[in-house]
Amino acid sequence: MDASVIVMIVTLAMPNGDNSVSVKPMVSVDKCRIEAQIEASDPYVSAVECSELTDGKLELMFKRLDGAEERKIPEAVVERSTG
Repeated sequence: MDASVIVMIVTLAMPNGDNSVSVKPMVSVDKCRIEAQIEASDPYVSAVECSELTDGKLELMFKRLDGAEERKIPEAVVERSTG
């Protein structure tokens, strides 16, 4: 019997317009769900999902978000005293 391989896929959207995708191995589906909820709370995470490798393959399907669905990325704000 083959052991399942569970991964968490995190898509980041940075303020400068760059995007990145990271794939993190997980020990179980339950652990992946918990970690995904934590990752989703990060404002720079535009998407997060858990997936299981099938036959040693991980197929990713990306879809573009329209303007209404897109998450707003926070801008860095530095407050300075005007003295």
